[in-house]
Amino acid sequence: MTMEKLVQKSLREYLAMQDMLSQLTVLLEKGQTDALMRAQREWQNLNAQARETDRQMHVLMQDLEPSEKARAAVQEKKRIMSEVRQQCEELQKKARTLQALTADELHRLKTGRKALGGYRASNRGSGNTLLGSC
Repeated sequence: MTMEKLVQKSLREYLAMQDMLSQLTVLLEKGQTDALMRAQREWQNLNAQARETDRQMHVLMQDLEPSEKARAAVQEKKRIMSEVRQQCEELQKKARTLQALTADELHRLKTGRKALGGYRASNRGSGNTLLGSC
């Protein structure tokens, strides 16, 4: 594969990763867990493909001087890679916030359940605990 074609392939892969990150963000915000897990696996596959293409590019660049067109595409790829990195960081922050909120809610539910376990209905009085105490 020529250098220019390899760079274009890499650029397409990073654009696909960028699109997938946008989808992951939407799925996370909607709480669609099953779809989120599938999309995460797809993201990992895209990431592996991009790494392999980058490895091939690196090997090829050791032996060949890239053309002006290839250099321009590499610069565009670097820009997209930077955007992907930033999207990853933002998604990670959202996921960690959601994780903390979920952990807090679970803790509250467990605490509330323990507290409710201490309340017992009284059989004395008129059958209504609140009215029976009057």
